[in-house]
Amino acid sequence: MPTLSPAVNGARDPRHDLPAWAAAAFPGGLAQEGGNVWAPHDYSWDMGEEARINQSASNRSGGGLAVSLHFEGLLRAALARAGVEMSMDGVLLDLRSGDGTRSVVPWLSLLPRVHIVATDPSSLLLAAAVGRARPLEAEDRVMGVLAEPDRIPVAPGSVDMVSGVACLHELDDPDLILAAAARALRPGGTAIFLAPFDGHGVLRLAYERICAEAPLWPDDPLAPDVALALRAIVDDIAKRTLPDRRDPTFAQMEQKWLFARESLETAARGLGFRGVDFMSHNDHETLYRDAATLQVGALTGSADAALPSWAMDILDGFDRALRPPVKRLLMLEGTIVLRR
Repeated sequence: MPTLSPAVNGARDPRHDLPAWAAAAFPGGLAQEGGNVWAPHDYSWDMGEEARINQSASNRSGGGLAVSLHFEGLLRAALARAGVEMSMDGVLLDLRSGDGTRSVVPWLSLLPRVHIVATDPSSLLLAAAVGRARPLEAEDRVMGVLAEPDRIPVAPGSVDMVSGVACLHELDDPDLILAAAARALRPGGTAIFLAPFDGHGVLRLAYERICAEAPLWPDDPLAPDVALALRAIVDDIAKRTLPDRRDPTFAQMEQKWLFARESLETAARGLGFRGVDFMSHNDHETLYRDAATLQVGALTGSADAALPSWAMDILDGFDRALRPPVKRLLMLEGTIVLRR
């Protein structure tokens, strides 16, 4: 893993010898922070803010080979939908790369001729992302830029692809990220984002019904920790569906948005994307039952936490009411493919 040395008395390495393949994307050069990690010349290294960002970075890290393979499958499907050949070359700009497990590693496998600019505001995560190229013998294909997605000094029309695996829903203004992607892409380029959608509202309705009916089942009670988890999920879904940016808690939310297809398509076309496609990640027969099992287990911290049989019957009713084509429209998680 590269070691970042932000300052000796605050001074940066003045070298501007970027990898040759990145020169066109960053004609103004970058300041080298350490290893193959760089930052914009005007980047302000506030150690207090950096510590805060790194401390919260754990939510965007973790997972191993299984996680990488999961996201590789999703990104492979996105490439097929976009008509992108895996033999393509060029430069891919990856936004909010995290530790690279979900984006850098899959892209290195899927696109063996592409060079990757990994970006993140967390120096710890970015160093990890860049470091993941070493065991794959791909160090010459990856560089890191320390920046938020809308503050990367990349030249307009200089990259072939933009990706954001966990990006749009975490930031205050997703439209700024779409605009940054549109600026960075060359004509004919492709942007791929993975995001959560407002189909979670179906789960909210199911959980609200379960909580409302719990008093009717004294002989098969809803465990207190499970009830608490369901109410927390309902509250989270409500806050992320058309969130109020004026709410003081909005800035503190790590995951801020559940998207509507129509609003994303309108924003993307307004920014000049000529093609907008959506791909649902899940549409199977037991989607809501399975999602509830995973969510309750994650929030209670117990693999043994379970919903009572009557609650599962309610979830099964929602699953029977909405067939796979409808679940694809009311998707929980999905991929957005944008063509410039």
